[in-house]
Amino acid sequence: MIGAVDTEALLELVWVAPLAVLTVTVAWGLVIRGTTLALEARRQGRSVPAALHALVAVAGASLFIAALAFGLLIMLSKD
Repeated sequence: MIGAVDTEALLELVWVAPLAVLTVTVAWGLVIRGTTLALEARRQGRSVPAALHALVAVAGASLFIAALAFGLLIMLSKD
């Protein structure tokens, strides 16, 4: 039973899992922060900062979707 454990895959998981969690968390945080600040700036009539914050939200959403798609591709790939 001990011979069936893939230690290389387990060691890879040690650094890949925290990196994935950090990426998804930061991306979602950018979505929330960008959206919130964009709405607040728009309410105050500041259109340029609102657009910049909305751009941050879109970048965060793009990163979040890319991370999700990459994770799904990795899980569904047959090695």
